[in-house]
Amino acid sequence: MKKVIYVAAIWFAFLSVSSAQSPIMEVEGYTVIRGGTGSIICLGRWIPSTEVGKPGYCEGQMVDVSQLTAISTKQTADKIDQLLFVLSAIDQKLADNNVQLERLIEATVNTQAAIDQQVGQVGELMYDTISTRVDALARRVLANDTFKKELEKLKQDILSDVKKAYPQQ
Repeated sequence: MKKVIYVAAIWFAFLSVSSAQSPIMEVEGYTVIRGGTGSIICLGRWIPSTEVGKPGYCEGQMVDVSQLTAISTKQTADKIDQLLFVLSAIDQKLADNNVQLERLIEATVNTQAAIDQQVGQVGELMYDTISTRVDALARRVLANDTFKKELEKLKQDILSDVKKAYPQQ
């Protein structure tokens, strides 16, 4: 008797486990139908049967799991190839932009050096011109010591301002 109860308990456990695993289940929007030879996937909409004991039917294509895996793998590889192509194009554009940026920096440095040189030359020219003109005033005007001192002070003030505005290189 104990043996019959034991076998019945095992049989009951087996039936409850197998009925808990339905042959039809939803996975991420796809209907998976498990059968004796493997699983197939409904790529369309799954319509349950209204008749008792019949599973239903798929409005769309039915695909074996291995076929779906192969298709998905191919599509993923194609997308990765497209991404690699886009990334390669971006990399090339960045390299071109870096070359142009280096040229622009070099041109800016050269331009700044030329400007600095010109500013220095203008300052020297102004300094020399002012000194020469003040020194070339008529001897009679420079004969007056007071006037000469004021003129020399004015000359030094102007030259000081020129040095400040146009620093020599």
